Amino acid sequence: MKCRNDFESAPIQPSRRQAVSYSTFFLNVLTGRKSAAEARLLATDAGWRAFTRVQRRVPTRFRQVRVVDAKCPTPDATEVVAMVENGTAHQAMTFTFRATQHGWRLDHCDLIHANQRRRPMHRR
Repeated sequence: MKCRNDFESAPIQPSRRQAVSYSTFFLNVLTGRKSAAEARLLATDAGWRAFTRVQRRVPTRFRQVRVVDAKCPTPDATEVVAMVENGTAHQAMTFTFRATQHGWRLDHCDLIHANQRRRPMHRR
């Protein structure tokens, strides 16, 4: 009986669920529930720099975080959108993960600044 043993040559595509799970891990770092040292292992150098910039820009730790959407624009990239809340304001955040030989790694993240639209004043 002949068995195929060519699976070693085929690259293993990491699960996109893993990228969403990793984004949740990074969100938990922002809330203070997880250690930033552990998160460093899940990011590229550029991704880690982007994440630390986000950490410096947030005024306080977030009370609530949740993943809203995940898209896969290419087979080796996953983009995740999350909502973060600090008690009074909600803000969106993006994570971009790239497939590497070690699995998904954070390649970029940023806070999305919504246009601060004021409510129209009522005419008298």
